[in-house]
Amino acid sequence: MILSLEEINLVGDKKAEVYLHRTRDRRFIVSIPDIHWSAEFKEIDKISTQTEHLKNSLNYHLFEGDTDKLASSILELVKKYA
Repeated sequence: MILSLEEINLVGDKKAEVYLHRTRDRRFIVSIPDIHWSAEFKEIDKISTQTEHLKNSLNYHLFEGDTDKLASSILELVKKYA
């Protein structure tokens, strides 16, 4: 089990803490408390599937920044622990 706390750029110079949890059954749970958002996905999912899932979830939660950039940044963090 891996738990990580990292900082990520949200919009412009605004940074937020990102909590990344990898479970024993190879799922990732990512949360950004500053925007009241979290998502879960399987490690074996394709990157394109993960990216779309993250972007859709961010849009659903009315994130007003660049969802493409934020989803890519989150996946870069995930790759460090995959």
